[in-house]
Amino acid sequence: MRVSSHRDRTDIAVPLVRRNYVLSVVNGALWMLGNRTADPGTVIPLLVLRLAGAEWAVGAAQAVQEFGRVMTQVVISRALDSVPRKMPVYILGSVARIAALVGATVVLLTGEQRSPMGILVVLLGCLFVLMVGNGISELAWGDVAARSVPSSRRGGMFMWRRVLGLLLTAAVAAPLVGHFLAPDTHLPFPTNYGMLYLAGTAFLAVSYLAFFFAVEPPAHAARRRLTVRQHFARGLRIVRRDRSYRRLLRQRLLSTAAWAVPAFFVAFAIRGLGMPEKSAAGFILLRTVSEIGASVLVGRVSDRIGNRAVIRFGNAMTLVTFSLAALSALAQQVSGLQGEPAPAAIVLISAAFFFLGLMTAGREVGEYSYMLDIAPAAKRPSYMSFGNFFLLPLSLLPILVGWLAPRAGYLPLFVGAATLALVAIVLDRGLEEPRDRLAPGEAAGS
Repeated sequence: MRVSSHRDRTDIAVPLVRRNYVLSVVNGALWMLGNRTADPGTVIPLLVLRLAGAEWAVGAAQAVQEFGRVMTQVVISRALDSVPRKMPVYILGSVARIAALVGATVVLLTGEQRSPMGILVVLLGCLFVLMVGNGISELAWGDVAARSVPSSRRGGMFMWRRVLGLLLTAAVAAPLVGHFLAPDTHLPFPTNYGMLYLAGTAFLAVSYLAFFFAVEPPAHAARRRLTVRQHFARGLRIVRRDRSYRRLLRQRLLSTAAWAVPAFFVAFAIRGLGMPEKSAAGFILLRTVSEIGASVLVGRVSDRIGNRAVIRFGNAMTLVTFSLAALSALAQQVSGLQGEPAPAAIVLISAAFFFLGLMTAGREVGEYSYMLDIAPAAKRPSYMSFGNFFLLPLSLLPILVGWLAPRAGYLPLFVGAATLALVAIVLDRGLEEPRDRLAPGEAAGS
């Protein structure tokens, strides 16, 4: 008997809890504002590059964060499956996140007299704790959201979370990044980054607090808590028996491997092309504008067609993004310019950041929502955590990419990522649409 046969139709067609819908949108919009103020894709790589002076450290920072989030989820999901109320778990994770953000802010604001490596070590520790908190809260939030919003309304929820958050990013976060990273900011390094973290911490704390007021619907908790051995055996059994889960995991292996590369776009722009650090603000703005449009598109597609179509869109945009980045690196090589960016290379890497927004919206909304659709309610935390756990070895890839970048050059890395995206496009044709098993109108909720 397949695991999927235990999936209840009501796991998708749940009643709509409007209060939680609204709070989820507020939470997500403010979370995106805070996250983009200290952007993991641009600001953090720049900060780490300044502190360590080497691309491998950028990869290490990304790997540390992913390891902390995924291992935490695997460990706590065993207990979370059998816990009826998930909101206290969300609050616990949020407290850990705020503590980590405050720690990172303090060390950066007081770091002028500290050694760069000392700051880096403390910063990596804070990032690790932050992602541990994210891992805890993400599972709890996902379970409450899945019980509050039917599948055919989640696309709209994610759309408004992203659109409002991205508008706030364009209006607030991008100008802050441009101001504090400008050469004439009059603030020493790393105090200027500390000010970004201070603002980001304030926005994120409010976003966490907003969801504290959510009303938790009745749970479908597991009847008993598994032993550690039984828990990991379940993870393997899910992969073997649930065809939808297995196919999603297979294409996620490729798309996640490719995802190790975008963090190095900004390193390529600064080191490979010779662009100034303040270019990060422009890159954030480009990505934000494209994400706004993409969020509206994928939200509508998710609600009306399904999340399989959103995943396919994300994979297609991944291929375009890395192809543009590869062309940028090629254009710089052909130009023969050293320490000065070729105009064509600037246009192409800027276009890559624009399409990165389309890629991000497609991947984040599609894969996450698809997982919520196929996960049985009583096993949802395990489904989600093991979906990340089996990808954990890929968390080391950013370190490898950072080591290879100055040795092999950025062009082979971008071409390799584009190749992975192309294979993912081929594989995602085998994904099934979970809503196809529902009667017409059944997924709409009430």
